[in-house]
Amino acid sequence: MADTPLLEGLHVVDLASFIAGPAAATMLGDFGADVVKVEPPHTGDSYRALSRVPPNPGVDGVNYPWQLDNLCRSEMRRCRS
Repeated sequence: MADTPLLEGLHVVDLASFIAGPAAATMLGDFGADVVKVEPPHTGDSYRALSRVPPNPGVDGVNYPWQLDNLCRSEMRRCRS
């Protein structure tokens, strides 16, 4: 088996929200791709708010479904001076 991840060197921009797109980007990251998550300004990914809607799990303010679907990513943040 190779020591280098299969998708190393591949750059992916993740613009998706909700389950399918983020899950696919997570799998690409698992195989070594460099995944950058881009979210809408001011609101962020709308999937983050889903944990506040019953019966979705969210313990102590942590949105576990969002975290699981958004592993292996870098974030782009718009900074204001």
